[in-house]
Amino acid sequence: MRTLDEIKDRCVITDEGHWLWRGALRPDGRPNIFAPDYTRAEGQMRTQCGMRAVWHCVHQKAVPEGYRVYGTCDERACCNPAHVKCTSEVDYGAWLQRTGKFKGQTNRILANRAIGRQRAGLTPEQIVYVQTSEKTGIALAEELGVSTATLSKYRRGESIAVRASGGLFSGLIGGRP
Repeated sequence: MRTLDEIKDRCVITDEGHWLWRGALRPDGRPNIFAPDYTRAEGQMRTQCGMRAVWHCVHQKAVPEGYRVYGTCDERACCNPAHVKCTSEVDYGAWLQRTGKFKGQTNRILANRAIGRQRAGLTPEQIVYVQTSEKTGIALAEELGVSTATLSKYRRGESIAVRASGGLFSGLIGGRP
């Protein structure tokens, strides 16, 4: 697909104005389009995500460093250039927060919890040690390899992101009365 018209010809146009790609799709449902890639291949033809391919066909230049190309509609297979936007990572994050696009998605919630557990980095025994120790926060943070902010949360009892010893549902199963 060298031009936007070629991409449009491979799409089904809906009443809402979406251009739904009829070609190959990626596992997540986004279009997989062979088009000029000005960002990574200096304009040579290359398979890329549909939104990025559309942006390259329209603008015929590289995506600026620190910017992201994304679709603004709810149709993952949409290739309408009016539904494709290129903004900085900061603006993209603000847009995600404003629209709530990923809010309530179980896989994202679980991923964020896993990140929190990794950042926590202390076992329940270490947390008790932190809460009962008379050492300074700086000394304890250095000793345990965590930030002073994380340590302060443990001391105040605010941090609850700890690893369960037997798995996610270990407290539900077992011989406890």
